[in-house]
Amino acid sequence: MTNKYFYPNTNVHVNVKGITDKAELKRYTAKQFGLAMIKIEKNPIKINSTYDMLKLHKILFEHVFYWAGDIRDVNIQRSEFILGDSDVVFSDYKNIRQELRQLDSQYIHGIQWKKLSKYEFIEYLCQLIVELWVVHPFVEGNTRTIIVFMDQFVRQFGYYVDIDKFNATSEDIRNAFVWAYIGEFLHIKRIISEIVIRHPQKI
Repeated sequence: MTNKYFYPNTNVHVNVKGITDKAELKRYTAKQFGLAMIKIEKNPIKINSTYDMLKLHKILFEHVFYWAGDIRDVNIQRSEFILGDSDVVFSDYKNIRQELRQLDSQYIHGIQWKKLSKYEFIEYLCQLIVELWVVHPFVEGNTRTIIVFMDQFVRQFGYYVDIDKFNATSEDIRNAFVWAYIGEFLHIKRIISEIVIRHPQKI
């Protein structure tokens, strides 16, 4: 890795603590993420747009990355083992803002979420979060931010994300995004239908 987001000759992201060991940075990031989740739980974010992901990313990673909350300005792609080491190519950084606006029009404002059955709700929700994952607005922390975004979004319609169930499937969910990238939505739909729960008082 040679771009400005990595320390020279490493695959470790430049961070506010100057940590150059990948495992140590992972532990530090997890701790800060947990603290940020407590903050969000106390002060939920009302989701009016996919751009609210930027607010969430800032809160989640402001003590880890200088660029927390900023849309990336480099193109990224990742080799995926489950695709036979083929690359997942994310949206061109120049198109990210336009694509977020399109998702707002198509999903956030284009669907009457309150009128959907749970089956329909999960169907559209999976389409939305997979497309957000393909856009990949940030250099790092996209999957985690999307899950938090999803939780804040569904709470507006009487649902919530079961964190215990999410933690139990966290290793699978990224693979599910990769499968969905090539058009196989079965895995992501199964996971999301299990972790997105209707509030009992809303039934």
